[in-house]
Amino acid sequence: MLELYPNYYSKFTCTADQCPITCCQEWKIAVDDDTYRNWFTIQPPTDVTPQKATLSAYTTYQEEARVIRLNEQKKCPFLKENGLCRLVLAHGDAILSDTCTTFPREFHTFSIHIEKTLMPSCPAVIDLWKEENKLSFPSVNASLCSDTDNLLFSVRSHLISLMQNSPDSPEHILLECFYILLELQQQTLSSDLLADYFSESVIGQLSDAIEQMDFPLEDTLLECNELLQDLAVNYQKEGLYSSFLTPLLALADQISEGTVNYDLAEEWDAFEQQFFQYQALIRNFLANEFFSDLLSPDGDLESMIVQMQWIGMEYGVVRHSIFLKWLLEGKGNLCYEVVRDSLVILTRMTGYEKDDIYE
Repeated sequence: MLELYPNYYSKFTCTADQCPITCCQEWKIAVDDDTYRNWFTIQPPTDVTPQKATLSAYTTYQEEARVIRLNEQKKCPFLKENGLCRLVLAHGDAILSDTCTTFPREFHTFSIHIEKTLMPSCPAVIDLWKEENKLSFPSVNASLCSDTDNLLFSVRSHLISLMQNSPDSPEHILLECFYILLELQQQTLSSDLLADYFSESVIGQLSDAIEQMDFPLEDTLLECNELLQDLAVNYQKEGLYSSFLTPLLALADQISEGTVNYDLAEEWDAFEQQFFQYQALIRNFLANEFFSDLLSPDGDLESMIVQMQWIGMEYGVVRHSIFLKWLLEGKGNLCYEVVRDSLVILTRMTGYEKDDIYE
Protein backbone atom coordinates (compact mmCIF):
# COMPACT_ATOMS: atom_id res chain seq x y z
CA MET A 1 0.00 0.00 0.00
CA LEU A 2 1.17 3.53 -0.79
CA GLU A 3 2.87 5.29 2.14
CA LEU A 4 2.74 9.08 2.53
CA TYR A 5 4.69 11.10 5.07
CA PRO A 6 5.93 14.67 5.66
CA ASN A 7 9.38 15.85 4.61
CA TYR A 8 10.80 15.63 8.15
CA TYR A 9 9.66 12.04 8.84
CA SER A 10 12.78 10.21 7.68
CA LYS A 11 15.04 12.62 9.57
CA PHE A 12 13.91 11.41 13.01
CA THR A 13 16.38 9.62 15.26
CA CYS A 14 15.69 8.67 18.87
CA THR A 15 18.15 10.47 21.15
CA ALA A 16 17.93 7.63 23.71
CA ASP A 17 19.98 8.45 26.82
CA GLN A 18 20.34 12.10 25.68
CA CYS A 19 16.57 12.69 25.70
CA PRO A 20 15.55 15.51 28.09
CA ILE A 21 12.00 14.14 28.58
CA THR A 22 12.12 10.37 28.22
CA CYS A 23 9.07 8.47 27.00
CA CYS A 24 9.91 5.80 29.60
CA GLN A 25 8.62 7.92 32.47
CA GLU A 26 5.35 9.37 33.74
CA TRP A 27 2.91 8.02 31.21
CA LYS A 28 1.20 4.79 30.25
CA ILE A 29 3.39 2.42 28.20
CA ALA A 30 1.06 0.00 26.44
CA VAL A 31 1.95 -3.69 26.06
CA ASP A 32 0.27 -5.41 23.11
CA ASP A 33 -1.11 -8.94 23.43
CA ASP A 34 1.66 -10.65 21.44
CA THR A 35 4.37 -8.99 23.53
CA TYR A 36 2.55 -9.83 26.75
CA ARG A 37 2.34 -13.51 25.80
CA ASN A 38 6.01 -13.52 24.84
CA TRP A 39 7.00 -11.91 28.13
CA PHE A 40 5.49 -14.86 30.04
CA THR A 41 8.50 -16.92 28.97
CA ILE A 42 11.29 -14.38 29.55
CA GLN A 43 13.06 -13.61 32.80
CA PRO A 44 13.98 -9.99 33.58
CA PRO A 45 17.58 -8.78 33.40
CA THR A 46 19.38 -9.29 36.68
CA ASP A 47 19.66 -5.56 37.41
CA VAL A 48 15.88 -4.95 37.34
CA THR A 49 14.50 -4.08 40.77
CA PRO A 50 12.51 -5.75 42.19
CA GLN A 51 13.25 -9.12 40.63
CA LYS A 52 10.17 -11.01 39.41
CA ALA A 53 9.71 -14.36 37.72
CA THR A 54 8.97 -13.09 34.19
CA LEU A 55 8.67 -9.81 32.29
CA SER A 56 4.88 -10.19 32.23
CA ALA A 57 4.83 -9.71 36.00
CA TYR A 58 5.90 -6.08 35.51
CA THR A 59 2.64 -5.22 33.73
CA THR A 60 -0.78 -4.29 35.01
CA TYR A 61 -4.26 -3.76 33.57
CA GLN A 62 -5.25 -0.11 33.67
CA GLU A 63 -8.17 1.67 31.99
CA GLU A 64 -8.94 -1.32 29.77
CA ALA A 65 -5.35 -1.64 28.55
CA ARG A 66 -2.31 -3.70 29.49
CA VAL A 67 0.54 -1.36 30.50
CA ILE A 68 3.93 -1.52 32.20
CA ARG A 69 3.62 -0.85 35.92
CA LEU A 70 5.77 2.19 36.74
CA ASN A 71 7.92 2.20 39.87
CA GLU A 72 7.65 4.64 42.77
CA GLN A 73 9.58 7.25 40.78
CA LYS A 74 6.95 6.91 38.00
CA LYS A 75 9.56 5.37 35.71
CA CYS A 76 9.54 2.18 33.68
CA PRO A 77 11.28 -0.50 35.77
CA PHE A 78 13.43 -1.35 32.75
CA LEU A 79 14.86 2.17 32.44
CA LYS A 80 18.49 2.39 33.55
CA GLU A 81 19.91 5.35 35.44
CA ASN A 82 21.82 6.36 32.29
CA GLY A 83 18.58 6.58 30.28
CA LEU A 84 19.02 3.34 28.33
CA CYS A 85 16.63 0.37 28.29
CA ARG A 86 17.63 -2.78 30.16
CA LEU A 87 15.46 -4.93 27.87
CA VAL A 88 17.08 -3.64 24.70
CA LEU A 89 20.56 -4.07 26.16
CA ALA A 90 19.78 -7.66 27.16
CA HIS A 91 17.58 -8.85 24.28
CA GLY A 92 17.61 -6.30 21.47
CA ASP A 93 14.75 -4.18 20.07
CA ALA A 94 12.61 -7.20 19.17
CA ILE A 95 11.72 -7.69 22.85
CA LEU A 96 9.86 -4.37 23.01
CA SER A 97 6.11 -3.81 22.72
CA ASP A 98 4.65 -2.11 19.65
CA THR A 99 4.35 1.17 21.55
CA CYS A 100 8.02 1.26 22.51
CA THR A 101 9.07 0.23 19.01
CA THR A 102 7.02 2.78 17.08
CA PHE A 103 6.85 5.87 19.32
CA PRO A 104 6.77 8.73 18.35
CA ARG A 105 5.68 7.45 14.94
CA GLU A 106 1.97 7.50 14.19
CA PHE A 107 0.21 5.58 11.41
CA HIS A 108 -3.25 6.09 9.87
CA THR A 109 -4.46 3.53 7.34
CA PHE A 110 -6.88 4.89 4.74
CA SER A 111 -8.51 2.93 1.93
CA ILE A 112 -5.76 3.58 -0.62
CA HIS A 113 -2.75 4.65 1.44
CA ILE A 114 -1.07 4.83 4.85
CA GLU A 115 -0.13 8.20 6.35
CA LYS A 116 2.88 8.32 8.65
CA THR A 117 3.69 11.22 10.96
CA LEU A 118 5.60 11.95 14.14
CA MET A 119 3.88 13.03 17.35
CA PRO A 120 4.84 16.22 19.19
CA SER A 121 5.08 14.40 22.52
CA CYS A 122 8.76 13.65 21.81
CA PRO A 123 11.35 16.42 22.29
CA ALA A 124 13.42 15.18 19.34
CA VAL A 125 10.41 15.80 17.08
CA ILE A 126 10.05 19.38 18.32
CA ASP A 127 13.78 19.84 17.70
CA LEU A 128 13.24 18.71 14.10
CA TRP A 129 10.37 21.14 13.57
CA LYS A 130 12.40 23.99 15.04
CA GLU A 131 14.96 23.58 12.26
CA GLU A 132 12.32 23.53 9.50
CA ASN A 133 11.08 26.89 8.24
CA LYS A 134 7.94 25.21 6.88
CA LEU A 135 6.94 21.55 6.97
CA SER A 136 5.99 19.90 3.70
CA PHE A 137 3.05 17.47 3.65
CA PRO A 138 2.19 15.00 0.88
CA SER A 139 -0.96 15.30 -1.20
CA VAL A 140 -3.33 12.42 -1.85
CA ASN A 141 -3.80 11.34 -5.47
CA ALA A 142 -7.36 12.40 -6.29
CA SER A 143 -7.72 9.81 -9.01
CA LEU A 144 -7.30 6.94 -6.55
CA CYS A 145 -9.98 7.82 -3.98
CA SER A 146 -13.71 8.48 -3.94
CA ASP A 147 -15.12 11.94 -4.63
CA THR A 148 -16.17 12.32 -0.99
CA ASP A 149 -12.77 11.32 0.37
CA ASN A 150 -11.01 13.50 -2.16
CA LEU A 151 -13.01 16.54 -1.03
CA LEU A 152 -12.21 15.85 2.63
CA PHE A 153 -8.51 15.53 1.85
CA SER A 154 -8.79 18.77 -0.09
CA VAL A 155 -10.39 20.53 2.91
CA ARG A 156 -7.51 19.35 5.08
CA SER A 157 -4.92 20.54 2.56
CA HIS A 158 -6.55 23.98 2.37
CA LEU A 159 -6.55 24.27 6.17
CA ILE A 160 -2.88 23.25 6.39
CA SER A 161 -2.01 25.82 3.72
CA LEU A 162 -3.93 28.48 5.61
CA MET A 163 -1.99 27.74 8.80
CA GLN A 164 1.33 27.77 6.96
CA ASN A 165 0.87 30.74 4.65
CA SER A 166 -1.60 33.20 6.15
CA PRO A 167 -0.11 36.44 7.54
CA ASP A 168 -2.52 36.21 10.48
CA SER A 169 -1.49 34.85 13.88
CA PRO A 170 -1.88 31.11 14.64
CA GLU A 171 -4.70 31.95 17.06
CA HIS A 172 -6.51 33.93 14.38
CA ILE A 173 -6.04 31.16 11.82
CA LEU A 174 -7.45 28.55 14.20
CA LEU A 175 -10.62 30.64 14.38
CA GLU A 176 -10.73 31.01 10.60
CA CYS A 177 -10.39 27.25 10.15
CA PHE A 178 -13.07 26.52 12.72
CA TYR A 179 -15.61 28.91 11.19
CA ILE A 180 -14.91 27.59 7.69
CA LEU A 181 -15.54 24.01 8.84
CA LEU A 182 -18.80 25.05 10.50
CA GLU A 183 -19.93 26.72 7.28
CA LEU A 184 -18.89 23.82 5.07
CA GLN A 185 -20.90 21.41 7.20
CA GLN A 186 -24.06 23.28 6.18
CA GLN A 187 -23.26 22.96 2.46
CA THR A 188 -22.93 20.24 -0.16
CA LEU A 189 -19.21 19.83 -0.67
CA SER A 190 -17.80 20.40 -4.13
CA SER A 191 -14.54 21.56 -5.67
CA ASP A 192 -16.13 24.86 -6.68
CA LEU A 193 -17.41 25.44 -3.13
CA LEU A 194 -13.94 24.85 -1.66
CA ALA A 195 -12.35 27.12 -4.23
CA ASP A 196 -14.78 29.85 -3.19
CA TYR A 197 -14.44 29.39 0.59
CA PHE A 198 -10.66 29.33 0.46
CA SER A 199 -10.33 32.15 -2.04
CA GLU A 200 -8.29 35.18 -1.06
CA SER A 201 -11.33 37.44 -1.02
CA VAL A 202 -13.48 35.21 1.22
CA ILE A 203 -10.61 34.50 3.61
CA GLY A 204 -9.96 38.24 3.75
CA GLN A 205 -13.60 38.95 4.63
CA LEU A 206 -13.55 36.26 7.32
CA SER A 207 -10.31 37.60 8.73
CA ASP A 208 -11.76 41.12 8.89
CA ALA A 209 -14.89 39.83 10.64
CA ILE A 210 -12.80 38.03 13.26
CA GLU A 211 -10.79 41.21 13.82
CA GLN A 212 -14.04 42.96 14.75
CA MET A 213 -14.96 40.33 17.34
CA ASP A 214 -14.40 41.15 21.01
CA PHE A 215 -12.30 38.66 22.97
CA PRO A 216 -11.64 40.21 26.40
CA LEU A 217 -8.07 39.29 27.31
CA GLU A 218 -8.78 38.72 30.98
CA ASP A 219 -11.62 36.30 30.18
CA THR A 220 -9.35 34.42 27.77
CA LEU A 221 -6.55 34.11 30.33
CA LEU A 222 -8.92 32.98 33.08
CA GLU A 223 -10.54 30.39 30.80
CA CYS A 224 -7.18 28.98 29.71
CA ASN A 225 -6.08 29.00 33.34
CA GLU A 226 -9.11 26.97 34.37
CA LEU A 227 -8.56 24.61 31.43
CA LEU A 228 -5.01 23.89 32.60
CA GLN A 229 -6.22 23.24 36.14
CA ASP A 230 -8.96 20.87 34.96
CA LEU A 231 -6.64 19.01 32.63
CA ALA A 232 -4.02 18.52 35.36
CA VAL A 233 -6.32 17.18 38.10
CA ASN A 234 -5.83 13.47 37.42
CA TYR A 235 -2.10 13.88 36.73
CA GLN A 236 -1.72 15.62 40.10
CA LYS A 237 -3.52 12.77 41.84
CA GLU A 238 -1.22 10.22 40.22
CA GLY A 239 1.91 12.28 40.89
CA LEU A 240 2.76 12.57 37.19
CA TYR A 241 4.74 15.46 35.67
CA SER A 242 5.06 16.91 39.16
CA SER A 243 8.23 18.91 38.52
CA PHE A 244 6.56 20.57 35.54
CA LEU A 245 3.00 20.97 36.84
CA THR A 246 3.42 21.84 40.52
CA PRO A 247 4.86 25.37 40.12
CA LEU A 248 2.53 26.12 37.19
CA LEU A 249 -0.56 25.07 39.10
CA ALA A 250 0.48 27.04 42.17
CA LEU A 251 0.60 30.18 40.01
CA ALA A 252 -2.63 29.16 38.26
CA ASP A 253 -4.34 28.95 41.65
CA GLN A 254 -3.14 32.46 42.52
CA ILE A 255 -4.50 33.76 39.21
CA SER A 256 -7.88 32.10 39.86
CA GLU A 257 -7.99 33.59 43.36
CA GLY A 258 -6.91 37.03 42.12
CA THR A 259 -3.89 37.15 44.43
CA VAL A 260 -1.13 37.71 41.86
CA ASN A 261 0.72 40.99 42.37
CA TYR A 262 1.00 42.10 38.75
CA ASP A 263 -1.23 43.16 35.86
CA LEU A 264 -1.83 40.08 33.70
CA ALA A 265 -2.80 42.10 30.62
CA GLU A 266 0.40 44.11 30.81
CA GLU A 267 2.49 40.97 31.30
CA TRP A 268 0.70 39.31 28.38
CA ASP A 269 1.76 42.07 26.01
CA ALA A 270 5.40 41.53 26.98
CA PHE A 271 4.99 37.76 26.73
CA GLU A 272 3.55 37.93 23.21
CA GLN A 273 6.65 39.78 22.03
CA GLN A 274 8.80 36.94 23.38
CA PHE A 275 6.48 34.21 22.10
CA PHE A 276 6.49 35.64 18.57
CA GLN A 277 10.04 34.40 17.95
CA TYR A 278 8.67 30.82 17.98
CA GLN A 279 5.80 31.46 15.57
CA ALA A 280 7.36 29.32 12.81
CA LEU A 281 7.66 26.40 15.24
CA ILE A 282 4.06 26.90 16.43
CA ARG A 283 2.80 26.95 12.85
CA ASN A 284 4.72 23.73 12.13
CA PHE A 285 3.22 22.14 15.23
CA LEU A 286 -0.34 23.12 14.33
CA ALA A 287 0.04 22.21 10.65
CA ASN A 288 1.26 18.78 11.69
CA GLU A 289 -1.70 18.42 14.07
CA PHE A 290 -3.98 19.25 11.12
CA PHE A 291 -2.32 16.61 8.94
CA SER A 292 -2.22 13.87 11.57
CA ASP A 293 -5.42 14.44 13.57
CA LEU A 294 -8.03 16.40 11.62
CA LEU A 295 -9.07 13.60 9.28
CA SER A 296 -9.29 10.00 10.44
CA PRO A 297 -9.85 7.03 8.10
CA ASP A 298 -13.57 7.01 8.97
CA GLY A 299 -13.84 10.76 9.39
CA ASP A 300 -16.23 13.35 8.01
CA LEU A 301 -16.75 17.10 8.38
CA GLU A 302 -18.36 16.70 11.81
CA SER A 303 -15.39 14.77 13.15
CA MET A 304 -13.05 17.37 11.63
CA ILE A 305 -14.91 20.09 13.55
CA VAL A 306 -14.54 18.15 16.80
CA GLN A 307 -10.84 17.58 16.15
CA MET A 308 -10.34 21.26 15.30
CA GLN A 309 -11.90 22.18 18.65
CA TRP A 310 -9.59 19.72 20.39
CA ILE A 311 -6.53 21.11 18.63
CA GLY A 312 -7.61 24.63 19.59
CA MET A 313 -8.04 23.58 23.21
CA GLU A 314 -4.68 21.84 23.16
CA TYR A 315 -2.97 24.91 21.77
CA GLY A 316 -4.71 27.19 24.27
CA VAL A 317 -3.41 25.22 27.24
CA VAL A 318 0.09 24.86 25.73
CA ARG A 319 0.35 28.60 25.18
CA HIS A 320 -0.96 29.34 28.68
CA SER A 321 1.55 26.95 30.24
CA ILE A 322 4.37 28.69 28.38
CA PHE A 323 3.04 32.04 29.63
CA LEU A 324 2.98 30.86 33.26
CA LYS A 325 6.45 29.35 32.96
CA TRP A 326 7.74 32.65 31.53
CA LEU A 327 6.24 34.51 34.49
CA LEU A 328 7.82 32.09 36.95
CA GLU A 329 11.24 32.40 35.35
CA GLY A 330 11.40 36.17 35.70
CA LYS A 331 9.72 37.46 32.52
CA GLY A 332 12.98 37.70 30.60
CA ASN A 333 13.95 36.01 27.36
CA LEU A 334 11.66 33.07 26.58
CA CYS A 335 14.03 30.16 26.05
CA TYR A 336 13.40 27.39 23.56
CA GLU A 337 13.45 24.64 26.19
CA VAL A 338 10.39 26.15 27.91
CA VAL A 339 8.44 26.09 24.64
CA ARG A 340 9.60 22.58 23.72
CA ASP A 341 8.92 21.07 27.15
CA SER A 342 5.44 22.59 27.29
CA LEU A 343 4.60 21.21 23.84
CA VAL A 344 5.89 17.76 24.75
CA ILE A 345 4.22 17.39 28.14
CA LEU A 346 0.90 19.04 27.32
CA THR A 347 0.47 17.00 24.13
CA ARG A 348 1.14 13.87 26.15
CA MET A 349 -1.57 14.99 28.56
CA THR A 350 -4.05 15.75 25.74
CA GLY A 351 -3.23 12.72 23.59
CA TYR A 352 -6.67 11.18 23.93
CA GLU A 353 -8.15 8.52 21.68
CA LYS A 354 -11.02 9.57 19.41
CA ASP A 355 -13.73 7.92 21.56
CA ASP A 356 -12.37 9.59 24.69
CA ILE A 357 -12.37 12.99 22.95
CA TYR A 358 -16.05 12.59 22.04
CA GLU A 359 -16.87 11.53 25.61
